[in-house]
Amino acid sequence: MAPTDGFRPAAAPGRLLSTVDARGTGLGRWERNTLVVTDVTTMAALSTVAGSTAPATATRTVLCVVLFAVAGLYRPRLHFSPLDDVTRALLCMVAVLPLGAWWKLPTLLAPPWFTAAPFLWPVAMFGGFLIARSITYKAIHGTRRRTVGASAVVVGTGSIGLRVAEILRDDPAFGLCPVGVVGPAPVTGEETPVRRLGDADDLDVVIAEHRPDAVVVTFPGTPDEDLVGTLRECRRLGVTVFVVPRLFDLAVRSTELVHGIPLVRLPAGRGAIARAAKRLVDVMGAGSGLLLLSPVLLACALLVRAESRRAKVIFRQERIGQDDRPFTIMKFRSLTPSSDLESQVRWNINNDARVGRLGRLLRNSSLDELPQLLNVLRGDMSLVGPRPERPFFVEQFRRTYTGYGDRHRMPVGITGWAQIHGLRGDTSIEERTRFDNYYIENWSLGLDLKIMARTVGSMLSINRK
Repeated sequence: MAPTDGFRPAAAPGRLLSTVDARGTGLGRWERNTLVVTDVTTMAALSTVAGSTAPATATRTVLCVVLFAVAGLYRPRLHFSPLDDVTRALLCMVAVLPLGAWWKLPTLLAPPWFTAAPFLWPVAMFGGFLIARSITYKAIHGTRRRTVGASAVVVGTGSIGLRVAEILRDDPAFGLCPVGVVGPAPVTGEETPVRRLGDADDLDVVIAEHRPDAVVVTFPGTPDEDLVGTLRECRRLGVTVFVVPRLFDLAVRSTELVHGIPLVRLPAGRGAIARAAKRLVDVMGAGSGLLLLSPVLLACALLVRAESRRAKVIFRQERIGQDDRPFTIMKFRSLTPSSDLESQVRWNINNDARVGRLGRLLRNSSLDELPQLLNVLRGDMSLVGPRPERPFFVEQFRRTYTGYGDRHRMPVGITGWAQIHGLRGDTSIEERTRFDNYYIENWSLGLDLKIMARTVGSMLSINRK
C-alpha cells in the first residue's frame, strides 16, 4: 500500500481544462514585436547617420536587442512608460560600450559633430532610444483604446474585484477587456460592472467556455487551494494570470499598477521555443549518455543476468507521463515481484527483502535508472522532471494530495528537484508534490543543468562510499 502523510483528501481542480488543447494567447506579443522593430530601426538609422559600416551596425544592434531582452525591456506590460526603461536601457548600453567598441565610431567615418566628444555617440543613441520608445508607447496606448483588448475574466466580486473590472472596462489603454466576473453575487445587491459568469467554483467551466487571454484573481472568498489547480491549468493553456496580492498596500516591487491596485503577473506556460530547447538538451544529453556510459550499461546488464538467469535484465512497467499519458518505463531489474499485479500495486519500501545485494547497489547508485535514457530519446521522458508513478498510485495520490495531478503539466524525468533534495524512494508524497510543482513553476534550462550536475555529483559521492 502507498504511504500516507495525514493529508486531507482533495479533488483534482481544473480536470475539465485538461481536455482543452494548449495554445498561446499572444498577450503582449504584437507590442513586443513593435518594440523590437522600433529599437532595430532607431539604432540602425543612427548608425547610418554616423557613417558606421554595415557589419558594425548589425553587431551593435544585435547586442543591444539581446541585452534589452535579457533586461526585460520587451516584457509584456499593462502600462508603458519610457521612465520605467531609463535605468535598464542605460545599463545595457554601458555594457555594449566595450563589446561594440562604441568609442571608435568618432574616428571611423563619423560626421564632424561626433568627433569632438568620443562618448557623444552612446548619449545620442540613448536619447534616440527614449524618444523612439515614447512615440511607440503613445501609439500602443492609442491602438489599445481604438481596438478591443485581450479578453479577461476577473475572479472575485468583492470591492477590489468589482473595482478592477470597472477600471479595465473604462480604461482600454491597459489592454485588457473584461468579459465577466466570477464569484458570488454582491451582498449589497449592486450591479457588477460586467456580467457575472458564475461562482468561483465554476472557474474551470467558465475558462473552458470563454477561453480568455488573461485571468485576474482578486479576493474570491474561496480557499486558495481550490483555485491553484485551475490557475495552473490556465498557464499551461497559455493564459496569463494576474493576482492582486494580499496586504497589497505593502506591495511595491514586481507589480503592475492599475489605478493604484497592484497586480502580480504570473506568466503563461513556456512557449514552443522553450519546449524545443528542453527537448534538444534531452536528445543531446541522452544520446551522449548512452554513448559514454555504454560500458557501464553493459556491465550492469551482465551482472543482473549473472544474478538471475531466469529473470529479464530490463524491467518494464507502465507509468503515467505528461498530460496523464501512459508509457512503458525501462529499468535494470533490481528485484523480482511474485506477479505483474504485485509490481503495479505494491509500494516499494526501504530494506525490501525482495531486493538483493546487487539490486540494492543499483538502486543506491541510481544505476538501475540508466535504461531510461532510451525513454528520453523516444520522447516518453525528459532528463529532468517529476518522477513518473504507476497508474494505480497516480489515481490514489491525486485524490489524497492537493496539487499532485499538477505534476503532470511537465514531462516526467529521470531525476528532479525533489530527488536532489533527498525525496526518492519511500519518502513523503506531500513533500515530493510540493518540490515538483515548485520546479515546474520556476523551470529554466539553468535549473535543469543545476539538477543534472547535482545528480551526477550525488551518484559519484554514493559510489565512492
